[in-house]
Amino acid sequence: MSTRLLGYEYVPPGFEIVLDHGSHAEYGHKDEIVPGSKGGIWNLWWNITLSDNPQTWDDEVKAINKMQERLSELTDDHRLIRAQMAEFCRDHPPFPLSIDILCKEIGIGRFSIPVRMGCEGRNLLETLGYHDPKSRDNQQMETIKTYATSLEKYRQQSSPQNPTDYKVFGSLGQPNARKQTFVEKLISVLSFEMPLVSSITKLCHDQCQQPHGQPFLQFPGRPAVCFGCLQQHLPENPLPACCCSQVIDAALICTGYYEEDRLLYNYHLFREENILAYASAINSWLQGSPPKRFRWPDKTRYVTRDNALLINERLRSYLGKSDKVKEWLAACLLKTVKDNQRWHKRTELIDGFPEAVSWLVELGQKMPPP
Repeated sequence: MSTRLLGYEYVPPGFEIVLDHGSHAEYGHKDEIVPGSKGGIWNLWWNITLSDNPQTWDDEVKAINKMQERLSELTDDHRLIRAQMAEFCRDHPPFPLSIDILCKEIGIGRFSIPVRMGCEGRNLLETLGYHDPKSRDNQQMETIKTYATSLEKYRQQSSPQNPTDYKVFGSLGQPNARKQTFVEKLISVLSFEMPLVSSITKLCHDQCQQPHGQPFLQFPGRPAVCFGCLQQHLPENPLPACCCSQVIDAALICTGYYEEDRLLYNYHLFREENILAYASAINSWLQGSPPKRFRWPDKTRYVTRDNALLINERLRSYLGKSDKVKEWLAACLLKTVKDNQRWHKRTELIDGFPEAVSWLVELGQKMPPP
């Protein structure tokens, strides 16, 4: 590998720096960050701030950066875990299991599962030799196979066990002949050894063209825009990993046959319920004790109160005994989970549960005024 992380003592909090020291670098570019080299400076908060200017970052981010300043030297594993977190996108598979992966890595202090978690890391891990085309394609196929397995569970009406199962069951609702017919068609397309993205896209698009699905296709954001991405995709370009899951999700919601004005609401609900559950779990670990009063919405579609408690127990087990580095990484994760993809400024489920991020809010309030 021709790139390496710059010595930690030279890296400002909230950023990462990579040097190109390979023989391919142009003359005079070895161990430098200039055009023509692979070196660069990456903002690790881009996926929640969309700003490279630290002066614009909020008090919670600034307080977490202060935590980092007080740490002794971080290992490369700790820095790679943080870099992976900077990729995180709640619209990208394997969400929400991406949060489980990060908590496992924080707990053991080792960057051990280098899966792609989103497109917002701006190629930092790619620059360091991770996420090559083969691993990206393998992850895409794994996502498709996971959907096929969950759909088969729905077809047989066996018990859901993982987040994709709950997404499929919650999106489709109670089975009927029309739903079962579509599920069988989708399973047949997804179950090929090498499923064709074009076949998946056509089947799901046709399903969303049903009269009740028109609001999805007319919506200018996700998931409708993903149909366009897939239809215009050129074979020589990398396939956006989130697109396949997005078009499948769109077709599942349309097949669930909700009222037209509730289609997008139910689409967003899966991630919002999971964001609330996972944020609550990380927050309670940072507080150092299980939540004394666990408040949960009266009615949920994808994450029950019991499932939220299981998520809390699972993440607590992954994270293990607290130390300063774990606390900093968990704080970064809580902020990322809470604020990723929130630039639309729309009210979400977590906004009605301030106790789910109380540790983070208190941390930000301790920051002195500028």
